[in-house]
Amino acid sequence: MIHAQPGEELLGLLDKNREELEALRLRYGAILLRGFGLASAEGFREAAKLAFVRDSKEYIGGVSPRGKVMAGVYESTRFPAHLRIPQHNEMAYLPEPPRGLAFYCETEPGWGGETPLADARAIYASMDAKTLAEFEERGISYHRYLFGPRWNLHDRLRQRIVPLHTSWMAAFATEDPAVVERCCRENGSRVAWDKEDGAKINNVLPSMRRHPETDEMLWFNQVSTFLSSPRSTGLVRWAMYQGSYRDPFLRPFHATFGDGKRIGLRELNAVHDAIEGATVRFRWQRGDLLLVDNFLVTHGRMPFRGERRILVAIH
Repeated sequence: MIHAQPGEELLGLLDKNREELEALRLRYGAILLRGFGLASAEGFREAAKLAFVRDSKEYIGGVSPRGKVMAGVYESTRFPAHLRIPQHNEMAYLPEPPRGLAFYCETEPGWGGETPLADARAIYASMDAKTLAEFEERGISYHRYLFGPRWNLHDRLRQRIVPLHTSWMAAFATEDPAVVERCCRENGSRVAWDKEDGAKINNVLPSMRRHPETDEMLWFNQVSTFLSSPRSTGLVRWAMYQGSYRDPFLRPFHATFGDGKRIGLRELNAVHDAIEGATVRFRWQRGDLLLVDNFLVTHGRMPFRGERRILVAIH
């Protein structure tokens, strides 16, 4: 964590200390800057651009329901406040995920709502050997179902799951299926359309990747967010989610091993064990700026009560 010195301005700090901040990012994976008086989405966008020295990316093809605040700035995932978002590397289901993430605390939560962080190097190192070998050998097949304009909401169980789901129109910022097909071809995904004009999107990727700069081997995937378990959601909510869709490939997210083999609760629990052992938490304060190397560090979200507004820029 970097605290402000008397009279120190955030943009000046980021501009003058790029090499030091880069070294800190590669060493620790995440940097929290506090007390600099960051007070607007516009200021946040400028700070994030200086920190990462690259243009922000649009959130195109993402599965998380989130609103766009302005060009390059989004709300954090719209997800029921009483649920936890498990640890993950952002958009790890794509071959070219973001390199960096910036988070800005516009409204600090009244209770909970932390953004846990976990070192992907530590997760990889602590994973039990059998589970690690299986994921390393087989990879992960990601399945996303993005509903279309004719999605049937008459089923009450489906209505319960709507807050977790998004449409392909929102995910790809278009109403043209041809645009979705083109984007999928470009990132190596396959898309199929169902009778309700929903998009079934699938691709297979490694479970681990090497860091683009340090070449360190990292646990890098989204298996813990694409697959729920009694441990991650509680037994009742897990059973409700399973019952919402008999066909797992019609759920918002689903995953198997790359060869199609089912990923069982034993493997998922081993993943959760390794992640929990590497996770740290901090309490958000208004004006906080968090810079995260998306390859080195996973992130999530704890349940919360009251107001909470965290903005994110993707680089």
